[in-house]
Amino acid sequence: MKRIIKSLPFVKKTYQSFQESKYERRFAGECYGCFRGVFNTFEQAIQSAPKTKTIGYDNNDLAQEYQEMLESENWEQSQHLINSYDYPVLFWLNSIFTTNLVNHIFDLGGNVGIHFYAYKKHLNCQEITWTICDLSEIIKVGKKIAEKRQQKDLFFTTSFAEANNKNILLASGSVQYVNHFSQQIEKLLVKPVHILVNRLPIYDGKQFVTLQNGGKVFYPQYVFNRSDFIESFNEIGYELIDIWQDRLGSCMIPFYPENSVPFYHGMYFKLRE
Repeated sequence: MKRIIKSLPFVKKTYQSFQESKYERRFAGECYGCFRGVFNTFEQAIQSAPKTKTIGYDNNDLAQEYQEMLESENWEQSQHLINSYDYPVLFWLNSIFTTNLVNHIFDLGGNVGIHFYAYKKHLNCQEITWTICDLSEIIKVGKKIAEKRQQKDLFFTTSFAEANNKNILLASGSVQYVNHFSQQIEKLLVKPVHILVNRLPIYDGKQFVTLQNGGKVFYPQYVFNRSDFIESFNEIGYELIDIWQDRLGSCMIPFYPENSVPFYHGMYFKLRE
């Protein structure tokens, strides 16, 4: 009996190693949306990545997927879907338009225009200029879609500096992939009055980086400490107006329950007068 009791830690450790190896194989393959590991930096996460996929979102294969989606019969329908996490953003956008007559949106990580196409029929302001900032391969496809749809109020850039003098900054599902987000805002000559951050992984523990399986690619992402994230905006002149839960988004990291985030959040910051 004593031998059995003494061997239990070894058995438990062996079983965990087996489970971790099993998950490693799964993560390296078709495990879209899965997360793996806890790291201090993007560089550490990237170095740990399996060799089965490339790293980063600026990818020709991903761009090709969007091109095929453009030519799909379901494109029109898929681009007008509104999810539960979109409604707080729509509420605050309409509030901003009504109160302050602001109509210049800088959409960080707006992809090929997914927010523009989904939101525009729900907004109560007809005159909106919308600038999407994303990576070059994604922007190429976004421009093709906009040209085909003859969108004259939709613009594209790869430079965050063009957020200068845009009154509204929208960042939905993108901030976690950006280094020093608040510092980049601080460098702008004319900072946005309103910042809407959505689909954000925050929790009450220490900030870290994890690795995500994005289907055709791997990419590192931050998981932020809630208080530190909010304070980073306070320090550059913003106040938190609203915070909401995104129950569709989560970051569950196998073997790291203390670092897992069961649901994401959204926030609205406004520049103090």
